[in-house]
Amino acid sequence: MLFPQLITLSLLPATVCSWASFTALSHSKRTSSSSSLIALSKSSELWNVEKVDHISEWTTAALTKTYPNPLSLKDNVPSSWFVGLNDAVAMNVKIDALETIDETCVLSDDDDDDSEEECTSRRGGINAEAFILAGPRAKISFDPSTSKAAIVTCGGLCPGLNSVVREVVMCLSRQYGVQDIVGIPKGYRGFLYPEEWKSLDEDVVQNLHNQGGSMLGSSRGGHDTGAIVDSLVKEGINLLFISGGDGTVRGAAKIAEEVKRRGLAISVACIPKTIDNDIPLIDRTFGFETACEAACEAINVANTEAEGFPFGLGVVKVMGRNSGFIAMHSSLASCVADLCLVPEVDFYLDGKGGIVDHLYERLLMHDKAVVVVAEGAGQKLMAEMGAAGEEVKDASGNVLLDDIGPWLCKQLKQRLDEKLEETSIHGDKLTLKYVDPSYMVRGIPPNTADNLYCLQLAHNAVHGAMAGLTNFIVGSVNTKECYVPTNMVANKRNVIDTSHQSLWEMVVFSTGQPSFQTNDDKDD
Repeated sequence: MLFPQLITLSLLPATVCSWASFTALSHSKRTSSSSSLIALSKSSELWNVEKVDHISEWTTAALTKTYPNPLSLKDNVPSSWFVGLNDAVAMNVKIDALETIDETCVLSDDDDDDSEEECTSRRGGINAEAFILAGPRAKISFDPSTSKAAIVTCGGLCPGLNSVVREVVMCLSRQYGVQDIVGIPKGYRGFLYPEEWKSLDEDVVQNLHNQGGSMLGSSRGGHDTGAIVDSLVKEGINLLFISGGDGTVRGAAKIAEEVKRRGLAISVACIPKTIDNDIPLIDRTFGFETACEAACEAINVANTEAEGFPFGLGVVKVMGRNSGFIAMHSSLASCVADLCLVPEVDFYLDGKGGIVDHLYERLLMHDKAVVVVAEGAGQKLMAEMGAAGEEVKDASGNVLLDDIGPWLCKQLKQRLDEKLEETSIHGDKLTLKYVDPSYMVRGIPPNTADNLYCLQLAHNAVHGAMAGLTNFIVGSVNTKECYVPTNMVANKRNVIDTSHQSLWEMVVFSTGQPSFQTNDDKDD
């Protein structure tokens, strides 16, 4: 039996592994009754674990004294609750089994060792990427009694921001005994005005998880790296927690690098926030599930409206500047969408395979149809048809999009009216209802799943910072929280994979919409 080309990698439960403990596997023979694979590794490690900076790398010995974690001093707390030095999370659980095997390696159908040729790994071991497992360490790098922490929220609002603020405070206070905690108002610009900083304690944040928005406020832009670090030093901050999107993450990386350049004992931890779910490498970002849930409610309203009139068409625009995850997930979850348009896939209106003919068929078949469109979809088509405006950027450097919603409604109305009027014995035209819930999905409190996720992220950010780790984001990779170096996600974006097996194929198959894929796309 041939060795399967694609397998699911099962390491330890939930893909947590100790990369040192797996070294021996690369030197042993692994056989089965049906096939065997022999490989020798020249590598001393099987896993390439991405390094996260630690303040001890650039501070003096006097500043890098370690302290017992207060959690380890509690009665009846097992040592297994604390993260070990070698604990890591595999980045990929689906791999090409032959990717790391040299061409001289032999796959055999028998168990005769003498008939098999030994081989070496192409890259000297699997060398698969992995990330440091998040969680509390038995030893920490800061004295809780003298530590001072700051929290800032930046960029657009998102369900769960207040939960993150709450849980950072709760973890610092209850688990580590840090009592000096401040909130920086109005985003990065707030660092310049320490007299406006807000003192935070358990009483202040107690009910924040039930509120939408951010109690600290937010803003775009306003980042001055040197001035921010000056402010941290002047105010005695040694633990900084930042929550924001891609622009905020870039800013956090600059702060951490400046701290490192100055040789300061300040940990910078980032809890990534983006309602679009467009941070790469991690499973999802907080607030995304709440946004999808709210989007589904809007889609159901549009469907109800469409069902109420002859040839009813509901069009729902959801958030998704460069990534269409909200549109994709909510379209599938609502079970009523007939067409989903996302930024990753170019579409066209007219002709065979166009969206007009698809919606026309659905209207004739069901007397109604529902369209879900991400805000960043169709920008290329609008430009080609002369509907794009001049390029304008916001304070974070994001290009302001042309409004796809009203434009798409106008195009569909014009084209479908003519087709339907010729078909209807009553001369009915298209009845179009447009729903734009964009900001309704941003300012609401998080649902249960997101609230729990915010707690996990915030607590693990605190654990990492207290341990002296810095310049990292905390996120879930293969369902396990871990620490990812900030530079691996800064200036990068997560988008829908439309070329391989993914949820996008389910959208195309379940809605029956055109795939908009070319033959070249299929071959890829």
